[in-house]
Amino acid sequence: MRSFQVSEATSRSSASMRGMSNTSASPRARARSVQSCPSQFINKVRLHKGAHANEVTKPSSVIPRRNVLQYFAVGSVVQAQAQAADAGVIASPSKPDVLKDGWRKGSEWMWNGHKVRYSVLGADKPGTPLLLVHGFGASLEHWRYNMPVLAEQRPVYAIDLLGFGFSDKPTVPNGFKCWGGHVWARQLLAFIDEVVKEPVVLVGNSLGGYSALLASVAGATSKESVKGLVLVNAAGPLVEGDKQDDPFWSLANDLDEADNIDTKKGFSLGEIIKKGAALFGFLALRSKSRVLQVLSQVYTDSKENINADLSDLILGPAWTANSFEVFYSTTVGGSGKPGISVNKLMQGLSANKTPTALLWGVNDPWITEKKAKQILSLYPGADYIPLKAGHCPHDEKPADFNAGLEQWLAATKL
Repeated sequence: MRSFQVSEATSRSSASMRGMSNTSASPRARARSVQSCPSQFINKVRLHKGAHANEVTKPSSVIPRRNVLQYFAVGSVVQAQAQAADAGVIASPSKPDVLKDGWRKGSEWMWNGHKVRYSVLGADKPGTPLLLVHGFGASLEHWRYNMPVLAEQRPVYAIDLLGFGFSDKPTVPNGFKCWGGHVWARQLLAFIDEVVKEPVVLVGNSLGGYSALLASVAGATSKESVKGLVLVNAAGPLVEGDKQDDPFWSLANDLDEADNIDTKKGFSLGEIIKKGAALFGFLALRSKSRVLQVLSQVYTDSKENINADLSDLILGPAWTANSFEVFYSTTVGGSGKPGISVNKLMQGLSANKTPTALLWGVNDPWITEKKAKQILSLYPGADYIPLKAGHCPHDEKPADFNAGLEQWLAATKL
């Protein structure tokens, strides 16, 4: 294991990033989405049984239920900022128009009959493309201070997972029996196959980290689609002790098995009560005051980037159609959801010798540094880049995050 320390001399300030000019996509970038697919990728992405490879789906999500409210709060965090700024509690630094224009508007890709928003910068640059994957309740715009900087050196893509941002929000995704990480992993692999059309380095935060981990190991095209993986305070079921105690261990070995359980249930008094309680919680989480409270917990070392822009990029999608149904079906409304443990997935990464780094906010109160060290013990070949930040180090300390990621990519020759 290599451990990287990010020096201030190599990192760019958040202020300079907010003032930088937009990096616009070239004609080559637009051509990437329509050019023919390289032969090694054709028809190799198994979206789901009985589905067509070029269809798209409406979004939904799944997370280990014990952490569900925490994950949603991460996304909701942004919503509280506007009110906080108005109240003078949190600084709301000025931002250039580029943060509302250009790449953040995104493009549309259809998967399994659903609209998916994505964005690309630096498509004409050399180097292995990055694919940035947000956490629960967030969107591609959460990479606002990373994407323009990273795209100076290589192509960088960001995507709204199904059920989040401005991708579709179906109650149940087309072609699947239940929501879970396997849905997002399939979405990522299909996106690499159909849009990027070459192998990528996946970079995922929180729930996006677990989805990226699944895509890197458990898919039919994982080995040829993913050249490297960066876990940013990644979520996912991590089992301590003997693997035989892991309820996920033998439940699913790949993305097909992970969708074998149908969790649909009929209406009952208990379900009605549970859904009512979930609605109350959802509305509370969606309020600016609650978001402010959560933000103060998870942006642990710097409040500089807790601003109106952050609240806007979270609150906007939270008010779109079917947001509550997706929230409910991906949290307390689901039961018996299958999954693959992080333990098992790290074994796969190790066997494949996939270059992997943990770029970790060590002061995260939810997914702590202890989990990072457990993951490193499962794959000693992974690299470690600790940052003095909380759950979202890419947005809280973007200068340090960008510098650390670029250093690792250079050292790994990706």
